[in-house]
Amino acid sequence: MSLPNLKSLARDLSHVALLFDASGTRLLGLGCNRSLEIGGNLKGLNILKALEAFSSRGTWTMGWMGYDLKNSFIDLETEVSNGLGLPDLAWWEPEVVIRWSDNDKPEVIQGDEKSELAIFGLSAISEDCELEKVGVDEMVWAWEKEEYVKNYNAVKDLIQAGDVYELNLCQTLSSNAPESASWTLFANLYNQTKAPFSCYVQCGSARVMSGSPERFLQRKGNKLISQPIKGTTGRGATPEEDARLIDALRNSEKERAENIMIADLVRNDLSRVAKRGTVEVVDLCGIHTFETVHQMITEVNCEIEESTGLSEILKATFPMGSMTGAPKISAMKNIDALEAKGRGVYSGSVGYISPGGDFDFNVLIRSLFHNAQTQKIEASVGGAITSLSNAEDEYNECRLKADALIKTVEKGE
Repeated sequence: MSLPNLKSLARDLSHVALLFDASGTRLLGLGCNRSLEIGGNLKGLNILKALEAFSSRGTWTMGWMGYDLKNSFIDLETEVSNGLGLPDLAWWEPEVVIRWSDNDKPEVIQGDEKSELAIFGLSAISEDCELEKVGVDEMVWAWEKEEYVKNYNAVKDLIQAGDVYELNLCQTLSSNAPESASWTLFANLYNQTKAPFSCYVQCGSARVMSGSPERFLQRKGNKLISQPIKGTTGRGATPEEDARLIDALRNSEKERAENIMIADLVRNDLSRVAKRGTVEVVDLCGIHTFETVHQMITEVNCEIEESTGLSEILKATFPMGSMTGAPKISAMKNIDALEAKGRGVYSGSVGYISPGGDFDFNVLIRSLFHNAQTQKIEASVGGAITSLSNAEDEYNECRLKADALIKTVEKGE
């Protein structure tokens, strides 16, 4: 999938959204007619209902939902704030939306196709995006290995005590990057990962640059589709080594157990809104290959009543089980207690809602989060811990997942 050259538009516009999906379709949203931004103390706010109302006016809307939106509809609190300063919800109606794929020419599907903004957008799509080196400061891990192992052992104690049987433990990396670096960082990250649910989303000084391989949830008419990822291994240097790594991942008892646990959690979440008897598991523990890793992915889908609204669906499914653990509520409580920083937008979701109410949301992993005003930049990585896990492997998996992010920020490759 080719990358448009949005450097000048990202510099000149407050709102830019470039979204990819696994089918090869791309959406480009430029400018902002109206927006919904919420952050801070979310307790008691009916944010999901507000988002549903905002996105029900028959237009394309785009943006992100941060992980801590959970605090607005679940009896949970995050004791340690994220501190980066990005809004927990940033959603808007672009002035212009352009859609295209490798097989279809760009088409303006919202706004005036003859407007200056549309013309600039169409021109950017036809231009080659040149990769540049960024040379940002070194990324600093929140935890050294000793501290990670200490928190890993705390999770194992929770599993032994029966509080959880799987928990996704994450840690943060941080650095500084100039305001002008956001688009270049995304372009370099995309070049590294070529991930199917990549996105660049800019809301003023708040920017999300993602190389996500994971779909959280898609609605197509009366069908919901979720594709949780659990199970990761690196790419081989040769086709033969790749084949061995794929075979080892496919047959790993530990990785399959993680994946099946989360697939079962997603089945349970979807059953809360599904028509009776329609929840279905497709391609259990399927292996998918990406630019830097192999991943184990299961698809879970269901049918819903046409009248089922966005708020009801998100209350049943958000945040995604692949980034929390099981049981879900207990896992989230312990995540908030164990992790060094609040997750903020990380392990939330970026996506769009169509004029007819269909939507597609990714999982915000393998992502960079930039506050261009303060010039602070963050990334987070993690992995699921179960009774079959060991600390050394989990620690190394975090390093593997962070590799493309670190190269993007420090070397600009």
